[in-house]
Amino acid sequence: MAFDIGLFNVVNGFATQVPLLDSLMRLLVNDYFVPTALCLLTAALWFAGDTKGQRRLNQRTVVCIVVAVLLANLLVKLCNVVYFRPRPFSVQQVNLLFYRPSDSSLPSNTAAVGLAFAGMAWQRHRWLGVVMGALAGLFAFARIYCGVHYPLDVIAGGLLGVVSAYVVGKTQRLLEPLTAAIAGVGRRLYLA
Repeated sequence: MAFDIGLFNVVNGFATQVPLLDSLMRLLVNDYFVPTALCLLTAALWFAGDTKGQRRLNQRTVVCIVVAVLLANLLVKLCNVVYFRPRPFSVQQVNLLFYRPSDSSLPSNTAAVGLAFAGMAWQRHRWLGVVMGALAGLFAFARIYCGVHYPLDVIAGGLLGVVSAYVVGKTQRLLEPLTAAIAGVGRRLYLA
């Protein structure tokens, strides 16, 4: 854990040194910018496709993304029941550029969710997975930079997100009736 704390101190040590970088990190760290971008990209995927078959496949992918995100959140909550790690600002002096969350620092829920989005999207649309992965990576890095997570927290959260996407990807055949039904309801509601 000494390496984890040392790396955190190096990254967080840059906070408050370059105002423009601080502004960018404040934008990325907040609970709205990256999650909203990920949701908008997912919503665009719902409507994307040149043919009816492509749109239906994309809509099932969107449902799988939602399932992967739900699974990632569930895994984070289970980890939090078993283990609580204090946030960096609770145990040491940090350059805090964000509010003070009170939940466990390990694993990072933001990294888990971001990489669940990216991992599931990547399985069907590599370019979309790369874009979402870049956003999730910036989100996770900003959480360290702004003083609310240690590097190990975001690595553990990211692994939970990737595992969630992998599990959902491997069980798509089992989930097919659910994904087809949800996508069908969306189409009946004129959502594509």
